[in-house]
Amino acid sequence: MGRPRKSASDSELPPREQILAVAERLFTEHGLTEVTMSQIAAEAGLGQSSLYYWFRRKEQLIAELLRRINRLPTEFARGADGDPAQRLWRLICFDVLTVCAFPLEITEVHRVGHAAGEEFAAYWAERDELVGVVARLIEDGIVEGFFRQVDGRLCALALIAQDESVQHWRGADGLSAYDPAQIACFLADQAVRGLLLDSDQLERVRRFDGLTELVTRR
Repeated sequence: MGRPRKSASDSELPPREQILAVAERLFTEHGLTEVTMSQIAAEAGLGQSSLYYWFRRKEQLIAELLRRINRLPTEFARGADGDPAQRLWRLICFDVLTVCAFPLEITEVHRVGHAAGEEFAAYWAERDELVGVVARLIEDGIVEGFFRQVDGRLCALALIAQDESVQHWRGADGLSAYDPAQIACFLADQAVRGLLLDSDQLERVRRFDGLTELVTRR
């Protein structure tokens, strides 16, 4: 049986969520490779058997933490209104803000994921689902006369990779001074301007006083 949790605040979380919260903190503080399952169990106030009931391997924990990177933007895109250009601009902003708020280094996690195999299958499937959502937005924009002709999937893959890379280069010396909202708007502007048949439409597309709402919805 798992030991009692260490504090009253911890006990408010269900065991699975407590494990994820502790793992996220330890991974952030020490890096993915340095943290052991024993450390996670001890910090969560659980016996190892209780931890293994929920997660058999560290890679499963990492994959579960990472999946929010795909889930949140996908859910946001499906609930967004406006024409395809407006929705794409808002989605890119939301995706960049989500990535900037994620505590783990995504490029490092991807390296683990490529080696982990089955544990990351759900993550890669959800990432592909997000790519599909972005591709359909672009294709809708082409059909409705907003965007120029491009390969929708190729463009979507490039946009998602661009958003994910923000977290890495923002941590470089000097770049951390840029506010995530500033970065989000800049990248959304560049992406949508490059797709629009009439670039003068960008001001209409970005006429959206909702970045605070986007941050809150994360």
